[in-house]
Amino acid sequence: MKDLTHQTKQAFYFSLGFYILAILFKVLRFPLADILISIALLLSLLWVVLVLREVMLSPKLSNMERMLLILFIIFGNIIAGIAYFFFIREKVLHKPKSNK
Repeated sequence: MKDLTHQTKQAFYFSLGFYILAILFKVLRFPLADILISIALLLSLLWVVLVLREVMLSPKLSNMERMLLILFIIFGNIIAGIAYFFFIREKVLHKPKSNK
């Protein structure tokens, strides 16, 4: 299977964008807000599955770290995603942070 690291981060950013847009539409009482929330939830499910795949395939994590990280991602959703992509992902993927 191809390397899905870029798609994982992209799915997270799209999910975050749809959540923000849906909240804005909900506050402004636009009728599309519920549809946008549904799309955000589907994208959220996608990036959670891709992150769980990254965590399970990581050789750098111990079993305890893996279990705690899985629980954190599943129950923390967006907050956990922000923490994962900005602070934890380099250790999981064992790649140095790029300067792009």
